[in-house]
Amino acid sequence: MAGKADGGSSITNVAAMANVSIATVSRVLSGKRSKDDDIARRVREAAKQLGYSVNYAASALRSDVTKTIGLVIPSATDAFAAQLLDTIEPTIDVESQQLLLGIGATQEAQKERIESLIDRHVDGLIVMPAPGADHAETLSRHADALPIVQIGGRQTSPHVSMVGIDEDVAMETVVRHLTEQGIASVAYMAGNELSFESAELFTMFHTHLRTYGLATDEDWNRFGACTVQRGFDCAMRLFNGPIVQPEAVVCADDTIAFGVMVALDALGIRVPEDVLVVGYHDSPIARTTMPQLTSMRAPFERIVSECLQLLASSPAGGAAETTDASGGNVRAPRVMLAPQLIVRDSSVFRR
Repeated sequence: MAGKADGGSSITNVAAMANVSIATVSRVLSGKRSKDDDIARRVREAAKQLGYSVNYAASALRSDVTKTIGLVIPSATDAFAAQLLDTIEPTIDVESQQLLLGIGATQEAQKERIESLIDRHVDGLIVMPAPGADHAETLSRHADALPIVQIGGRQTSPHVSMVGIDEDVAMETVVRHLTEQGIASVAYMAGNELSFESAELFTMFHTHLRTYGLATDEDWNRFGACTVQRGFDCAMRLFNGPIVQPEAVVCADDTIAFGVMVALDALGIRVPEDVLVVGYHDSPIARTTMPQLTSMRAPFERIVSECLQLLASSPAGGAAETTDASGGNVRAPRVMLAPQLIVRDSSVFRR
């Protein structure tokens, strides 16, 4: 439902030409950025050259336009969901659309939020499943009438487009980085075992350790809650004793990693001199730890851009399915994006 120029340019094209973020384009064109500086001038000039203007061309294809986009997330405090929300809201706003938010921590709660947003006749729906949730039946039932994009999880419905993170690339990048630091053994503190993503990352962790020849131990690697307390408790168990200890700890979330670092400090174990620590999601906490935490950052602007383009490219009646060579329907588009490892002091060995 993103705005388009007559020639097909979008807010993404304007951001690329002006060499700024989508959010910056949103703020400049909506008048929310008060500075009339070089950045603002570049954005306006790019929009002019591309013939871009805020309009509802894509939405106008439908007769029941409400200029609203529904977003369902598991929690507003979840690191990934919070950063997604921060990125998508200004992008939606520049099109003079509204973002309707539904929050549900369980499959049943999210199903209720999905149905509620659909009842409010949103022009498109973006769903980030809660851990362990499978909305295939619910989303498939509405996909013929409404453009829907799922973020993360498994693409269990062939009728629903998906944008996700290439977790294999993410884990391979982490393991390769640790190998380059010269370490030989790694522990992994996984997320919720009910989550498809957690199980997938756990498997990929072991696969890439074998590829790079690093060691681990079954007792080091556990599933659990993504909390500071969980990281603290696991690190105290792992490092407070005479047992063999890993040289690095990879965590499924920055909050777990922070708890690990607190425990290591209490035990007199130095980061990174004695143990390397890597987090995930590059939340604000990663930049406030001492030392600052190495973490994996998702490309949120690209995620939002891809989601909105998929919603806009869907036919007026619903989901955009592609066809094979014989003309038969195949699965809706699946876009997998590579994240970026932000290397900070917590994972750079100093012997």
